[in-house]
Amino acid sequence: MTGTGHRSRTMPLTLLYTRYGLLDTLRAPVSLLVITLMPLAVMVFFILPNLGGDPTAVIGATATMVVFATLLACVGQFSATVAAMRESPWGDYQRTLPAGLAPLAFGHLLTGMVVVLTAVVPIALVGVLSAAGGVPPARVPGAVAALLAAVVVFTLLGLAIGYTMSVRATVVANSVPVLALAVGGGMFTDPAAPPGLIAAIAPYLPTRGATDLVLKALIDHRPDPTALTMLAVWTAALGALTVWGYHRDEGRRFR
Repeated sequence: MTGTGHRSRTMPLTLLYTRYGLLDTLRAPVSLLVITLMPLAVMVFFILPNLGGDPTAVIGATATMVVFATLLACVGQFSATVAAMRESPWGDYQRTLPAGLAPLAFGHLLTGMVVVLTAVVPIALVGVLSAAGGVPPARVPGAVAALLAAVVVFTLLGLAIGYTMSVRATVVANSVPVLALAVGGGMFTDPAAPPGLIAAIAPYLPTRGATDLVLKALIDHRPDPTALTMLAVWTAALGALTVWGYHRDEGRRFR
């Protein structure tokens, strides 16, 4: 009975946190526009002109840019938002509520999915229009499911940064580590012939595992087993770091 009652309270609170997160995002749409337009501009001006109209290459590049947009959206959305909330009176008030971490985390995840959709839909449309054969409709559900894995790990990365760093520190964390994950994960190199350093470190970064999952769903790409294993490790580690940061901050403020 207690478990049922807890679940019945979690869902309305999750929807409430999601609504608040979306409204907060819409109040400052500049970051959302940057998240949406930057990967799209890279795709249109730097990637597509160099692919020669090869449909498979276009679909692969589109999948990579979709994962890159997901990385930008999740980390950019949540790291600064959570850090600012921790240092605000509203964040202090939320700490006094008995809801716990679960509704807040699920609310962040749902908000992240909406932000990701806003960021990836324009890229996906450009990719579909540029690929002569397009993507078979039967492959779309698998690609969406693969992308959800990227949403989860990158949302946890943003939350972990937000719960362990100050607002000023997140400004640096939103640029340097994100760029390092994108470059190190091979997002800006030829996947068939990456430079030696990128080939050595990419399987150990979550960006490579997330990209491999989406590519497998779309074009029968053979994923690196090490990359998939490390994606699961990163997800578990970032989840643990998020929970630890949340409770550490809670204890620091109310012990």
